[in-house]
Amino acid sequence: MKPQGLSQRDSVEVERSAAEASRVVLAPVEVERYLDPPADTPYGLEYAFHLLGNVHGKTVLDFGCGSGENLIPLARRGAHVIALDISPELIELARRRLEHYEIAYDSVTLRVGTAYQTGLPDESIDVVFSNALLHHLDLHVVRNEIHRLLRSGGLFIFREPIRFSRTANWLRRLFPAPEGDVSDFEHPMTRKEIATITQGFTVLAERAFRLPFVPIFTKFNVCKKQIWLVDRWLLQHFPKLEHVATGKVMCVRK
Repeated sequence: MKPQGLSQRDSVEVERSAAEASRVVLAPVEVERYLDPPADTPYGLEYAFHLLGNVHGKTVLDFGCGSGENLIPLARRGAHVIALDISPELIELARRRLEHYEIAYDSVTLRVGTAYQTGLPDESIDVVFSNALLHHLDLHVVRNEIHRLLRSGGLFIFREPIRFSRTANWLRRLFPAPEGDVSDFEHPMTRKEIATITQGFTVLAERAFRLPFVPIFTKFNVCKKQIWLVDRWLLQHFPKLEHVATGKVMCVRK
């Protein structure tokens, strides 16, 4: 059942998510790589899972869980996971995925709902884990909801597409995504938007990922790991290259 009283922005996202769900094939999840990834991993999602630390027995909100890929490693790490998504179709896929991996029903709670009004109690969450959701949203409103949900000392970990370079933004307009893949309301996050979503939190860790050459070379399926290692080395030794990076992972504390 879809949430009631949706804004135009959310209604568009529900429609886009339904289209996405219709194309999803429930492929196997690479669970092992997310159970204990190293701090220096060249991959953004692995780094986000590294930042989680020990979540055994903690309540983790998978914020915008989609079809549930991240639910499996989160549950396997011993967290009690609340999985929230605005799309009933994606939540149904997540349910099927949990059944396939035989995840206990008391380990994961599935909820259809909006990120702006989750319906969860104040200070009930230890970690909010968000993968590529925020760039769809009204950041001021969702930041306040995340702050409300987190317990004192709770963590907010997110991975998002970014575009800090005006030139990169201009070039992006020349190569638009296929129709239906993005909505009119979403775009990679700017420095100002990163500052907005982290306002009122203490930044504990952050890293940039994915220089522009990475997607160009990896699409040929040749030497993928080496390409990501080069990306990691360049960003580590030349921090100013973050200006043209296309992804960012951050961990902030309430």
